[in-house]
Amino acid sequence: MNSQVKINQKIIADAHVHIHKCFELDQLLNASLANFHKISRTKTDTENSVFLIFLTEMLGDFEFSKILEYAQNHQQINNWKLAPTQESISISATNNENQKIFIIAGRQIVTAEKLEVLALISDNEFVDGLPVETTIQNIVSKDSIPVLPWGVGKWIGKRGNILQKLLNSDTLSMICLGDNSGRPNFWSRPSYFQLAEKKGWKVLPGTDPLPLKSEYTKPGSFGFIVEGEFNIVEPGKSMKQILLNPTTSIQPYGCLETPFRFIRNQFAIRYGDHN
Repeated sequence: MNSQVKINQKIIADAHVHIHKCFELDQLLNASLANFHKISRTKTDTENSVFLIFLTEMLGDFEFSKILEYAQNHQQINNWKLAPTQESISISATNNENQKIFIIAGRQIVTAEKLEVLALISDNEFVDGLPVETTIQNIVSKDSIPVLPWGVGKWIGKRGNILQKLLNSDTLSMICLGDNSGRPNFWSRPSYFQLAEKKGWKVLPGTDPLPLKSEYTKPGSFGFIVEGEFNIVEPGKSMKQILLNPTTSIQPYGCLETPFRFIRNQFAIRYGDHN
């Protein structure tokens, strides 16, 4: 087992990925790999980097379960061979050129206050509609990592006040905030991120692709780089240990949305035919 642990491995990860019904898995993996390679060529070393996507599935979505079944049957989806690991929360996907991406299970929950909370590294189901603090406690009790992701209009007004209260609380620990590539580049970085970092909470970037056919190209283009011991047969467990280590440094990468694409996507989500 120890021979499978890579000391001080560079890990490039996207912390917020959806596999929407309008996406083809092989196309999403191809795009993710291309995006990860672009980053690794400039930020790390492609030969010695691990690529990883965190799924954040919404109520009623069970894509990870489907992919896990494919993996357990060692099925191939076009140029990608899926295989199980030694844990139930992760899958390895390897293409015909022996290039690998790890897929880690996770959920996205909507609270009573209409705040989104991610449960990273989890194949448990969580109930929507509970208070945010209860939701966070449920996620922690399931040995998962709770993340409060930025979203358009989600952190203003009453919900912004709730987030501020959480940041001021001394009873909550083990919480991260999440940035995403859908934030337009003309919006300044939310002040909550700096407050969280001062508190010792990590900010985990991810793409959060929208349910639009063109968005399958997003995963891997916006995320973070960490360094730590990574076990290829237990990638979820490895990432949990790395992210919960207070000394772990998060190096964000990627570009925010252009004004044109932001406006176009918001219009398409509200009025277009998607998913």
